[in-house]
Amino acid sequence: MGLTGILLYVYLLVHLLGNIGMLAGAERYDRYGYLLLHQMSELIIPIEIALILAFVLHVYLALSLARENKAARPVAYAMKKNSKANNHTAAMTFTGLAIAIFAVIHIANFRYGGAGMGGMPTVTYDGIEMHDLYGNMLRAFSHWWYTLGYVVAMLLIFSHLSHGIQSSFQSLGFNHPKWSPMLAWGGKAYAVLISGGFILLAVWAFFQHGGMPS
Repeated sequence: MGLTGILLYVYLLVHLLGNIGMLAGAERYDRYGYLLLHQMSELIIPIEIALILAFVLHVYLALSLARENKAARPVAYAMKKNSKANNHTAAMTFTGLAIAIFAVIHIANFRYGGAGMGGMPTVTYDGIEMHDLYGNMLRAFSHWWYTLGYVVAMLLIFSHLSHGIQSSFQSLGFNHPKWSPMLAWGGKAYAVLISGGFILLAVWAFFQHGGMPS
């Protein structure tokens, strides 16, 4: 779980840096998407497959851990003694499953233009037709309910990251009285950076109005 978690944490940072490009305007962002999805497809597709496998494995291991913890505490005293750890595991399982559901919806919308978004629009630059990722993004976030749901999902990601980063490194042996507090602080700071960055972009997109009624 630690290794797959760290891989996904790094991906979130890369994804955030890529999304910041939307602030440069429609053509720059659409060309960035075309570069990744078409011109660099031989590299990006294996990376996407690896990320999907890491994500599925992470969820599977989380559910397996939750089952093992439940089976290991049949006695009421043991449950009381380990209540903090049990609550932590339950919270991580809940936020993880919620994030998994969000990820499916998110990919359907912004990779394929699905889930009620009306299909992926296209745009042409210099005679090259490409997905209008910028327009699709503005169209989705022009709806207040979609933006609100996205913000809630990012808050769940904040909760998951703020606890999960330290746990991931501890599972790999980084557990020391001197370094553990720094890992805990660093995990929370990283969670603020990732979730806060995505929330700011979503709110910015919402106020662009994207040409659709809310």
